[in-house]
Amino acid sequence: MSARRRRRRWPWLVGLLALAGAGAAAVAMTRGGPPPIDPALVVTAKRGDLTVEILETGRIEAREQVELKSKVAGQVAQVLADEGARVAKDQLLLVLDPIDFEREVARAQAELAQARAAAAYAQRVVARRAAGVEASVTPAEELDLAKHELAARQIAIRLAEVSLNAARDRLQYTKIVSPLDGTVIQRNIEPGEVVTPGVESTFDGKALLTVADLSTLVAKVDLNQIDVAKVALGQPATLTLDALPGKTYTARVTKIAPASVKLEGRQVDVFPVEAELLQVDDLIKPGMTADVRIRLDSRPGVVSLPIEAVSEEGGKPMVTRVVDGPDGEQTTEKVEVALGARNDREVEITSGVPEGARVLIDPPSAAANETKM
Repeated sequence: MSARRRRRRWPWLVGLLALAGAGAAAVAMTRGGPPPIDPALVVTAKRGDLTVEILETGRIEAREQVELKSKVAGQVAQVLADEGARVAKDQLLLVLDPIDFEREVARAQAELAQARAAAAYAQRVVARRAAGVEASVTPAEELDLAKHELAARQIAIRLAEVSLNAARDRLQYTKIVSPLDGTVIQRNIEPGEVVTPGVESTFDGKALLTVADLSTLVAKVDLNQIDVAKVALGQPATLTLDALPGKTYTARVTKIAPASVKLEGRQVDVFPVEAELLQVDDLIKPGMTADVRIRLDSRPGVVSLPIEAVSEEGGKPMVTRVVDGPDGEQTTEKVEVALGARNDREVEITSGVPEGARVLIDPPSAAANETKM
């Protein structure tokens, strides 16, 4: 059951009980007496530990995850790993057809050899003209021209070397390897398909392969500016997953965004927060949704009531206390209370009603809560 459904369980229940109480009240009024108090609407102020926490729905992801894309365009010759395969760092995963790139390397090698031959000839010309100048049979201008030609040929060698290195790099890019030890969690390419370089490695913009380290998982949640101000690195958290009912996982906050981001479909900016799971099993998969409770504080030994028992009247928090009359009949009275810490289920009562006091859940207050969800 999701966090939203759990939060709405009380209002639905209260609504049904309120209808039942209204029916009973109508019967009592026809008999001329005060409406009876429905026991199902009565809760008791209890003393215990109150955990103050933030509840938000998040998504499970691998902390380290890499989308593999190609630096060069080409046709896929081999895909050597399928989804679910465990791979090691630098393991070959995908090969593009290298023929065109091998030709580029051969052409660059020939151009480099040609540039070196031309430089060697220019060097010999410089030596001959230097000897001619020394024997006073060759003008000095011809020696200067020969030296200039030699310098140009040496620059041509360096340019050819750069071209050869670039061609070799492009040939190397036809072999795509894993950047980390992990598991292939997504495959979007098949042999024979053509890939494009850069951001869009496939024609539909998807990565060729996605590799993730599943040994370290995190729950990513987006908090509003009020909640994120209460969160600190290292705070404990608990996770429950819709896909794994009955199981609870512990985590700790490991990352808090330094600035807000604007998400598509959201009217307000949010702050991404990550909580790393302290234990991982094979049941948890990236992409699963989780209810993440980040523990902010713990108040030991305080008196608390369900939040549905507190209403606001005239700007003051009030509860409806159930009291026993001298004749044994139960009546109610409005009592102002002072509130302390709260979570999504309970609120601390610092004064107004003692431990053990019986309080009536206020249906209008619960309906108001439902409207705000």
